[in-house]
Parts: sequence; C-alpha cells; structure tokens
Amino acid sequence: MTFYERILAFLMSIIAIFTGVNSGVQQAKPIRNNDFTYLEYSTDAVKTLKSAGLTVESYTARADANGTDYEQAQGYDDINGIIPSPYFKIYVGSKKVPAYATTAFVGTTQSGELHSFSEIYVADKSDFNFQMQLNTTAISISSVTIFPRNKTYDYTFTNNVLNFKIEDYGTYTFLFNGDDQAHSFTLFVRPQVNDQAIIDMLVGQYGADNVTVFEPGLHKLDYISITQNSAIYMKPGAYLLANHKYDIMSDADDQATVEDGASSNNGIGLSRYPFINVYGVSSVKIYGYGAIDMSHLDRHERRGMVFTFSQNIEVNGPKIINCPEWSFITYQCDNVSVVNTDIFGYKQNSDAYAICNSRNVTVDNSFCRSGDDLFDVKTLGGDENAVSRNVTFTNCYAWAGKARCFGICGEINKPISDITFRDCTVIYHDATWDTNRITALAIIAEQGGGSIDNLTYENIDIYCAKGRAIGCLIYGSDVENLSITNITYKNINYTSALPNKFTSNSMTTNTIQASLSGIYCNGMPVNTLSTDYFEYDSYANITVS
Repeated sequence: MTFYERILAFLMSIIAIFTGVNSGVQQAKPIRNNDFTYLEYSTDAVKTLKSAGLTVESYTARADANGTDYEQAQGYDDINGIIPSPYFKIYVGSKKVPAYATTAFVGTTQSGELHSFSEIYVADKSDFNFQMQLNTTAISISSVTIFPRNKTYDYTFTNNVLNFKIEDYGTYTFLFNGDDQAHSFTLFVRPQVNDQAIIDMLVGQYGADNVTVFEPGLHKLDYISITQNSAIYMKPGAYLLANHKYDIMSDADDQATVEDGASSNNGIGLSRYPFINVYGVSSVKIYGYGAIDMSHLDRHERRGMVFTFSQNIEVNGPKIINCPEWSFITYQCDNVSVVNTDIFGYKQNSDAYAICNSRNVTVDNSFCRSGDDLFDVKTLGGDENAVSRNVTFTNCYAWAGKARCFGICGEINKPISDITFRDCTVIYHDATWDTNRITALAIIAEQGGGSIDNLTYENIDIYCAKGRAIGCLIYGSDVENLSITNITYKNINYTSALPNKFTSNSMTTNTIQASLSGIYCNGMPVNTLSTDYFEYDSYANITVS
C-alpha cells in the first residue's frame, strides 16, 4: 500500500468527514481542469543572485573542481542553496509558476552549473489537462530530450518557447541541445495534498506533542532529533536551513570538532549530530514538500538524514540540498519507505541514498544529482544481523558528475541479497576520473568479507555514460572469499564508448556470476561477449543472450 493509500484508509476509517477523499490527498469535491497549486519559497529563504552581489558565474564557480577537498566543499553564508532560476520562466495553463535553481557539478567540464526546477501539485490524476510553457532567453533551443524516454510526449518548441502537455504525475527532466548540461530543467508533478488532513491524521496517530509542523517560510536550525512514534510535517514552501556552527577546513578540524552528546546518540559514532537524527526508534514519518538546505555547512560538518537501528520509517516529499557529507543514510534499519524525495548538491562525499545494513527498504520516484554515489546499497561493519536484504529502487533518476549512479558501491563487509533496480534512468554519467570502479551501474567491492546474491537491474535507460555503463568488479586488492552470484541485467539500453567490465583481483577464492539479456549499446543489440562490449577475466562467469 502506498503512502497516499495509507492516508486514505486512515481518513476513511477514523475521520468520517473525509470520506470520499480522492487518493487520500484531496477533499471530496473534485477540482477540474487546470486546478493545481505549485511550490513557492518565501523571499527570505530564496534570494536572487543580484541581492547577494553575485553572478551566475561566481555562484556556480563554487562547485568547480579546484583547491583542496575542504575548499571545494566549504559552506557559504551569503546566499542559500536554492535561487530563482535566471534562465527560465514557466507557465502552466495561465498561471506563472516559480522556477528555481541550485548548483550542480558537470564532470565533463569539471565545473559548476545550474539545475533549474519547478514543482506543481495536481489534485485529480484522472483529470490531467495541462500545458506547460517554458520560456528562455539564456539559450537558443534547437532540440530537446525529455526524460523518462520510454514515454511518448506531446510537445512543440518555437522561438525558444517549449510547450509540453502534462499527462500524469511524475518527474520530467528536459535536456536541451544534446549535451548541454548547463541549462537543464526538471518539472516535478506530484499529488496535491491536504496539509491539514494529513496533520490531523498524524496527530490522531501520535498525539499533538509528537507531531512537529513546519509552516512555509525560513526555519534556521542546528539539528532535529526524532523520538519514538513521532512525525515531522513540512508544508510546501517550508525551508529548513542548517546553521553553520563549526569551521571545518581540514582533517584536523574534522577530527577535533565534537558536539556534546552526539556520539552516544546515533548508531554509527558520528562526532556531530546529523541534521535529522533518527536513532533506536520505531514508527517515524517525515512528510511534506519542504526543503532541507545544508549549503552553509563546511565539508563533513553534518550529515543529512541519518536513520540507525530503527524500524518502520516513512519519508515522503522533501528535497535535500547541498549536504556536506552523506545525504541520506540507513544503518541497521527495517521497513523503510522513501518516495518523492529529491537530492541536489555538488559537495564531495555528499552521497545520496546510502542504504547500509538494512532490510525491507523501498525507494521510489526520487531524483538525485549530487556529489558522490547516488542510489547505493552497502554493508559496513556490524554483528551477524547487519545484512542488507530486500532493497528495491523503482522509477528513480540519477545524474552523476562525480561518482556512480545505481548499485553496490564500496563496502561489502556483510552479506547483501535480493536487491532490485527497476524502471530507472541514468540521465548523465560523466564521472571519468576512474573508468574502472566509477561506472553508471556498479557492483564494486572495494572492501570485502561479505557476499552479493540475487541482484537485478531491469528496464534501465542510460542516456549518456562517458565512462563504462556497467561494472561488476572485485576491486580491492586484499578482498578474498567474496562471491557475487545471481546477478541479472535485463532490458538495459545504454550509450557508451567503453566496454562493460567484469573482473576480479588475483585472489582465487573470488567468483562473479552474471547473466545479461535484452541489452542495447548505442542502439545495437548486445548478444555476444565481443570485446567491443565486454572486458572480463577468468574469475567472471557471464552469459549474454
């Protein structure tokens, strides 16, 4: 049962006045054609570049690949991480919809650029009849590619005006003029929610004292610790800005800076609290279309959302902006649902979804363009229960300029099994600083001790991989006794100039077993182990059909 179906069931059974709610998110009276709301941030949270004395060039240059690691990922306090987009004006029907932007990193040019976005909320899925108009003077549009590419779209563009028919909920990304990563735009189309109905539902479940509501506008916070049986609700336009407290400009600063109580109140020994800390609790909900902006923080100052030794977690709706370290982490968690949750950023080590040593996890309809691995399963250290099992990613979108898009990345210290990536899209993968272990679809063992079994990639579209599209490697030189078995690649469409790689180190105790079917490279079927498409060694047992 989805998040909105759960809301519907609760409202219908507990609150009689909401009987007839459509999909659990809108009151009974239907709202007809072109009736929708949209995401709008307050002017105290989202300021123009001009008001901060900045240009697009000076703002995006903060993401350029120069200086030390700490200089490349330091925080800035003159402006926040989301700005009004200087490139686009958006109209949906007759309404002007705010267009925003945040800084991203482009691997091809090793530079920062803006990624623009808008978000609208539609009440009734059965009544879509919307036209979006995108206007720009920043570029001359000669072509457009719309993601996901497995759908047919009704659109036209003339004189730098794109007209696009919106027909369903979803995440739509527009890439203009082929390889232009500097002027990308994403439209998020999501269910319109009845804020008060959801808040009432949460209060009925947890009690008023255990439900924290953030209204639209700016909220400056150090961090939030979430207790047992509680919820956070962020109304659309709520902007949670993490306070910069610790100057961290070196490894010594990082190691020496300790926050009182932090290490004993998270499950992975962090010396400073994450911005949202969920430790040792059950039944927690983080709902709402708010933003969490960590742009002011220095490298490694805080992690983003961290869930450890917890159960029955639901996250639906927020955006995480420019985290200075791992953005979203689970460790030793059970029953986690993540949906409609997006991550933008450029700072090093800002891994997006790091699902570590956790069971029964789903991540759906989420978008990520950040500064490290994006949708990732790991097993760090732990006891015999610290396995990762039954983790599914569906309808997710990855844009990686610094590392990997989807997969098992790095640490495999405990068993990993029953992992699925299905109906997902790689828009760009242009991190080419190591074309062996930095691949778009990755199974890369840099630390060993565990195993990988029953992993499936199915229906994956890779628009552009500048490096390798697929990599399955036992990479760490000292990894031994590691088996990678029952790996399935099915219906993968990719563009890449480099062959896929399936290799191990020289340890004779390691094994790799994988099968591939329905694979297309640059429009051509891949049905043999030709060296044009594969690089492999004697440790790899792979079949292609």
